Amino acid sequence: SKKDAQEAADWLVDRFSRLVPGLAVTASVDAGGGQYLVALATGRR
Repeated sequence: SKKDAQEAADWLVDRFSRLVPGLAVTASVDAGGGQYLVALATGRR
């Protein structure tokens, strides 16, 4: 479900921000084909 995908995205952002403090990590959830795609993005330093 979209809620599950958003929870996974939030969890991933939290984990990556703990692994690399100071790295700007964002996540998006996109619907497609009856499923959801979680995409992570980082800003350049």
